[in-house]
Amino acid sequence: MPEALDVSCPCCGALLKVDPETGSVVWADKKKAPAKNFDELVSRVASQKDVLEDKFARSVAQTRNQKDILEKKFEEAKKRAAADPTGRPPNPFDNE
Repeated sequence: MPEALDVSCPCCGALLKVDPETGSVVWADKKKAPAKNFDELVSRVASQKDVLEDKFARSVAQTRNQKDILEKKFEEAKKRAAADPTGRPPNPFDNE
């Protein structure tokens, strides 16, 4: 398994650990400067809200696709089982 890559974010300067196989961020070490005034803090919270909504939308889309894929796999397994009704399913513990 290849080791995670250390990448520095050019935007916020956070240290990111990225999995080279999937390209996903495994760990993010974020260091944010404290807010200087209340207006800056409110704008920061609003920007985080947008990011969270975007992440949620991507998660919902991924879940919808995953459901379709699992349904197709199940239908294919049912077709194969119907084609060979006397065959036993493979036992994952058999080393044959």
